[in-house]
Amino acid sequence: MRARRLQAIEIRRHVAAAAEILVACALVATAGRAVAAESTINVCKDANGRPVAADRTDPRCFKAPLTPDEQAAVDERKRREHDAYRACKIEQRDLQTLLSRYANKEKHDAARRTALGELKSSMTASQTRMEQLLKERKRLLEEAEFYPKGNLPAKLRRDIDTNSALIAAQTLAIENQNEEAAQKNAFYDEQLVKLKKLWHARPADVLPCVAPRD
Repeated sequence: MRARRLQAIEIRRHVAAAAEILVACALVATAGRAVAAESTINVCKDANGRPVAADRTDPRCFKAPLTPDEQAAVDERKRREHDAYRACKIEQRDLQTLLSRYANKEKHDAARRTALGELKSSMTASQTRMEQLLKERKRLLEEAEFYPKGNLPAKLRRDIDTNSALIAAQTLAIENQNEEAAQKNAFYDEQLVKLKKLWHARPADVLPCVAPRD
């Protein structure tokens, strides 16, 4: 019986000792966290060189003036940001205007047909005029065949030269009109690409313009 009592007393001593160790470990961990927290406190200096326990963004913290190169870099960054912001706002306004003008593809197709229809009339007239000039040239060259040695009458020579100049001018006019038609088609094609995105855009797809930092 005595041996059992001694064994029980020994067990209680071990349990008490283990409990004391756990408490000590907890105190050490708490103290460690307190020290770590204190070590992360931000410190800066004010204009008089005195330490201030504050974040560096605190107005009490002294900031050394920028060097000329640093200031130039800041100014350039601000300029780029303002330019990008203005360009974004202009693009947003232009897109909204475009969408207000053409609410659907039918309206945009109609605008394209109207723009090309006006030009098509001029192109048809130019082509008709070209056919007349070519017909006139054929007649003049047939007449020139009566003079195999090239001794053409002055009037016939003048008529041939005039006809050649008119054909050259009409050819240039037709080329310009074809180029203008291609440019108009490209213009409306570019608009259509933007409009397709606008017609199917969701509110979440519209990204706001990023305001420049101060």
